[in-house]
Amino acid sequence: MSSKEDKYSVELYKRLGDSDAAIRELAADEILTGLIKENNLLKWNQAVERLLSGVGSPQRTIRLGYSNLLGNVLYTIRDEVSTKQFCKMLAVDKIPMKEPNGTDRQVPALQVLLAVHTYLSHKKLVSNPKLASTDINSMFDILFKVAERAPFVRELSFAILCNALITLPDRLVDSGLQFYIIRRLADEKKTYFALEGVAVYLSIRSRTNFDTSLGQKKKNKYIYWNYANPLARSNFDMLSRIINEAPLNVRSPSLEQLTGTDESDFSYLQVHSWRKRRHCVWDAIPNMYATPNAHNPPAAGTEEYKRETVPLQMIWAKVDSKYFVTELDYDDNDKSITGCNILAVFIRTVDIDYFSQLFTRNVSRELTVRDEMYAYSSNDRLRSFAVKRVAAAVKARCEEHPLDVPVTWKLLLSHVPTFDKNTLSALLSIVAEYSVDEALIDGTYNMLEDLYLRPTGQVLEHSARSIGDLRREIIGIVFQLLKSTRQCTFTSSTWRKSAIKLLVWTACFKTIDPTSELYAAPELAQPQVVLAKQRLESSMTFMIGENTQKPLADGGDHQLSWPYLTVQVLQELEVDKDRYTLVNPVDQTLIKKARKILNGLQSLKSGESTNPKANLIEIFVSLIVLFVYTGSAVNEELEDVIKFGSTITNDILKERRQNLKNHDNPARKNKKRKVNSSESISSNLDCVEEEDLIEGNVGPVLVEMILAFSTKKSTVLKETCENLMKWFANLIDEEALQLFYNVLQAKENLSGQNELFDVEDDEVDMEHEDDEDEEDVESSDDENASNSADNDDDDSDSMSIDDAEDVGTVQSDAQNKNFEEALSQVLGVGDNSKKRKMPGDNADSDSGSEDDMTDEQMLALDHHIAVLFKDRVSGSNNKQTIASRKKLEKQAKENVVFAKTRTLDMLNAFVRSIAGKTATGTPNVSENVGRLIISMFIPLLKLIKTTTNDGIRSRTYLFIRTEVSRAQFQVSLTDDIYELLTAVLNETAHTNGSTYTNACAAVAMFLCKLLYKSGAGKEHPEVLSKLMTIYTDFMKKWAIDKKLANSSNLFIEFIRWVEEERKK
Repeated sequence: MSSKEDKYSVELYKRLGDSDAAIRELAADEILTGLIKENNLLKWNQAVERLLSGVGSPQRTIRLGYSNLLGNVLYTIRDEVSTKQFCKMLAVDKIPMKEPNGTDRQVPALQVLLAVHTYLSHKKLVSNPKLASTDINSMFDILFKVAERAPFVRELSFAILCNALITLPDRLVDSGLQFYIIRRLADEKKTYFALEGVAVYLSIRSRTNFDTSLGQKKKNKYIYWNYANPLARSNFDMLSRIINEAPLNVRSPSLEQLTGTDESDFSYLQVHSWRKRRHCVWDAIPNMYATPNAHNPPAAGTEEYKRETVPLQMIWAKVDSKYFVTELDYDDNDKSITGCNILAVFIRTVDIDYFSQLFTRNVSRELTVRDEMYAYSSNDRLRSFAVKRVAAAVKARCEEHPLDVPVTWKLLLSHVPTFDKNTLSALLSIVAEYSVDEALIDGTYNMLEDLYLRPTGQVLEHSARSIGDLRREIIGIVFQLLKSTRQCTFTSSTWRKSAIKLLVWTACFKTIDPTSELYAAPELAQPQVVLAKQRLESSMTFMIGENTQKPLADGGDHQLSWPYLTVQVLQELEVDKDRYTLVNPVDQTLIKKARKILNGLQSLKSGESTNPKANLIEIFVSLIVLFVYTGSAVNEELEDVIKFGSTITNDILKERRQNLKNHDNPARKNKKRKVNSSESISSNLDCVEEEDLIEGNVGPVLVEMILAFSTKKSTVLKETCENLMKWFANLIDEEALQLFYNVLQAKENLSGQNELFDVEDDEVDMEHEDDEDEEDVESSDDENASNSADNDDDDSDSMSIDDAEDVGTVQSDAQNKNFEEALSQVLGVGDNSKKRKMPGDNADSDSGSEDDMTDEQMLALDHHIAVLFKDRVSGSNNKQTIASRKKLEKQAKENVVFAKTRTLDMLNAFVRSIAGKTATGTPNVSENVGRLIISMFIPLLKLIKTTTNDGIRSRTYLFIRTEVSRAQFQVSLTDDIYELLTAVLNETAHTNGSTYTNACAAVAMFLCKLLYKSGAGKEHPEVLSKLMTIYTDFMKKWAIDKKLANSSNLFIEFIRWVEEERKK
């Protein structure tokens, strides 16, 4: 071989030990392909020797790569190199078997054992039909020799032997080989009555082809264990003595550590890390309990009783007393670490019926205090890792057997309240993944509900706080189950209804009958009630769009929303007064009104086609009713919602009536049914036929409702409206968004407030303005008079009415004198030279007499008298009027600013619900919805430009920057978007503050990216060219005109974006 080829070969073997599994596989394939191509037996033997040296490497990845390739090579040359020849290559009799001292680079004993394990566990090799039980026997002989010559790997040798006895096919481990192994054990009495011998016996018995005649032979000199079963009742005393006398730990590394199945990167040269692990016998014992014991136990003292395998509880009692800590020897780490490792194996192997026997008091204590005592102690890291190994075993068991989750979860919650949170989350994910399995999801919830109402296990031995923590944990799990399974399909949602009922009962009711279904022992604490209220309200957020089927009396199907179903549950519990009572009573009058609206809406939804307005109002009314019961909403809020709901419901009724009138069916036209508008909603609905509704545009109705209630200073109503925007975002159109834009463009003063909230002003006829002015004057006079009287009464209760009038007269003599003179001029009384000329008067006419006045003069006189009296009132209360006016203006500005803030919140919820990307990274917004987002830019920029509130200005800019500009969608290339881009760029030049300029720049950059993406990027270079033309033209204008306010950052950002696109 040339030096170049040798270097290449060395490089291949170096890559064979790479940390990346893919690189190892490629290197192995290349080496094997080269050997096959050369087909030289000498080369094959050299490769085997080289691989044997690498199998014993201290580095885990090298061991993995070399052992995998060794198995493939041995399988490829199986005809040229037999099993006996391979055994000669190992040369067990010649290699040193000394224990490593920490400085050795190789351990020959481990090298041989790993080579044998590779041979016995390679699937292709053991499936070779030419391989016989005699070949396996040769391998077993090597294991016995290594165990005899190297005591420090004795347990590892028998671990490999037991693993092979369990996994090899039946044809390779026949009855003859089974008896041969037992006979070999009999030749070494120190092994026969040791844990290794017990492990071998149990491994043989766990095989499906176990020779039962071995257990029936009596007085056989080779079979010392009665019935060939160390776990038989007649052998339990001997087995107990062996377990008690055995050392706590094993000094050799475990098979999992050497073969790479252990996740930790283990180096077997670190002799100190060999300690604190389980013996291989604890891998064999759980296999005897992998299936439940279905038959009845035989009578004590009989032959069947002596032959029977002892219950797991008896074996586990030995483990518990030997390995798990007690209060007296709490600091013995070696015991607890070994115990946790044994527990992990039992969890992975034994039948689920035995699980409750594993979580004893000592086990629960060890698993519970791990977070509290070991998390921050470097000396106890191995102990903490051992507990994590238990958590990993729980997760693996439940992933392999999902139906075991309810039992496992119950034991962990009731016995180990502080168990590993990541593992509990993994259990939740497993249930969510297999939630289509009704047996799993129903079993899990029933377990949680039963444990919530009646805690069991070790939790009862602790304080009431522990029970409270358990219940709080269960509420959180139920909430997460509701949330994580919302996208799954169900033939029925029984468990979800039960979960809602549990939350409703906890949040709003107390049980007075101990025999009722929902009765908690011990009684629920206040923190659980508060948490249940929060979880109940939050659960509506993600369940709102889901419906469940409920059969009607006539056999039909009826769509119910989850909020309405929750209200039904509330009413069912409230009616059952013998068992349950409300914690916080509610106003039943309002509840009855709300119930009447909900019943009416259900009647409207009974047809084949459903009006979206009915769904909308049903959800909104149901939510507020629920919030009233939980105490999050007050009666006034419910009353407002009822009024609005009643109005919309009546509108739906009118639509249906109109639909009936316009129907073309002559038979239906001749069918006259009269509807009385004065009757209740439910009675009116009974007269309406089930016809297709005139749905109209639901978006504006939704926005009107949101604007009506989001502008109220109620957190509950605000959050509800935000959720409505998310749930019904598909109903929003341009007409609906325009209602939001009208709020954003309102003036922040009294007139702006009147435009937003005073609906009557728009409906007033212009011809009655004068009459209304006079009425306003009279009402203002009455109000001022009453206010002045009230103030006088407050100042002095003892002052008489006459005294008050005298004081008022003295204070206003000058004002009264001026008023009398002005009134005389108007009426024509007194000095004629001071008379005021009226319209229509002639110079020669005598206007002093009222009889000579025309109708026009009388009307003009009335108007001047009204103005005179109004001026008198304004003059007398001028200071009070100015102060009141300022107060009203201030309050009006605050109201308008508050309305704009809430409107931005609603728009934010809308954009978040429709914008973004799907799981595959593709745009999630259609072009039509994208156009709606584009339509927001101008109103938002106008808001920044016109508002006087800095908070609104910065909030709007942040909304544009973080939400609107990040929406993912594409649009068709139209001139209107280019025109919008040009207009926005021109707006950056205005001196309206840096916030406005930055907002315009952000919008312009977003439009550039949108146009470029919609034009498929480089596939349509004319798009980029047009964008550069727009920016270049504006840059020229900016360079010439120094009055323009925008900075160069606008162009720098555009150039950076172009540079990024070039790199792509």
